[in-house]
Amino acid sequence: MAEKEAIEEAHSKLRSKFLQVIRFSTRRRCEFFPIVRRYKKAVSRLYENSPPTKEEMEIMESCPKMETENLEELLQEENFYLEAHSGRRIQWLPVVIYKLKESDESDEEKRRPAVVFLHSMNKNKDFLRPLLKAYASRGYVAISVDTCYHGERATNTHAYRDALTYSWASGKSKPFIYEVVYDLMRLADFLTEDRDDIDPSRIGITGISLGGIHAWFAALADTRYSVVVPLIGVRGFRWAIDNDQWKPLADDMEVLFDVARHNLGKDRVDKEVVEKVFDRIAPDLTSEYDAPYSIPAIAPRPLLIINGAEDPLCPVAGLEVPISKATQAYEAFQCLDNFKFMIGSFYTQFIAEAGVGHQITRLQVKESCDWFDRFLKPDT
Repeated sequence: MAEKEAIEEAHSKLRSKFLQVIRFSTRRRCEFFPIVRRYKKAVSRLYENSPPTKEEMEIMESCPKMETENLEELLQEENFYLEAHSGRRIQWLPVVIYKLKESDESDEEKRRPAVVFLHSMNKNKDFLRPLLKAYASRGYVAISVDTCYHGERATNTHAYRDALTYSWASGKSKPFIYEVVYDLMRLADFLTEDRDDIDPSRIGITGISLGGIHAWFAALADTRYSVVVPLIGVRGFRWAIDNDQWKPLADDMEVLFDVARHNLGKDRVDKEVVEKVFDRIAPDLTSEYDAPYSIPAIAPRPLLIINGAEDPLCPVAGLEVPISKATQAYEAFQCLDNFKFMIGSFYTQFIAEAGVGHQITRLQVKESCDWFDRFLKPDT
């Protein structure tokens, strides 16, 4: 009991400090409840790189769904902006929601579990529509958003790259993680307080790659996200720097690190450049908010981490300490079954799916569904 109380206190302090960083980093201190502004589905879809491949879309389409010929007719789609006032600024968060059309249900029956889906870098919420429709067909309210400088929030195909570079140069914005976490907290306000079709105690969150990072840190900040599944996102930032495994991270945001290298008077990107960039665009990410501290703080909520065995961005070796500390936390809460780390075709603490790098797979999509069903729809 003493160990559990000590862990709870440590997690509470970490969360409180992280929330202070979020509010300071985003310059958002005066907050009002978000306002909904509805609109028709957006036509233009901006991708920084090429649009999703056929294989990527087939993986999205592989998500388990209701078997029916007229699924589209059974689904209800909503598109709107959340207008979140913050001081003198107005932040627009584009949201898409899918759910089954309502029948004659009681108030209790119509409150459904919900899952928030977050896209990867240089993609957008439209890429996730197959997942949203599949989950909606199975009784969920499925939600996605365009994160900072993506999709409808991008004015050109290099908006996110430019935003990261500006974050490094000015230190006045934090679009890499912290601004997105703030948006997701405001989204949680809306989902829990303004929707009569969502059970506020059953809201899950998941994301792919960068979206997995966003899901991870949104769960750290906001306990209303009650089930968490980061896909190919969890990594040890400090471990990568200390063990000379930082190059894939730098290559993933090549322009940003090249600008930083030049500003620091370096001939090439090195460990010092990488550390300074992360300290600038996401303060304390490589220290007290890194995976060894923030991943255990999700306990006792159900957490499934899925990575590839050969993923250069999320090296397996860099997760040994976070997994060990998370296991200790879940054991203290006497709910070890609420935590699984999957790198393979079956659940255990440390199994590798051979040959899988930084990519989403059909297996990951299926296992995510099973995890959410287990904890958000336990009676089905």
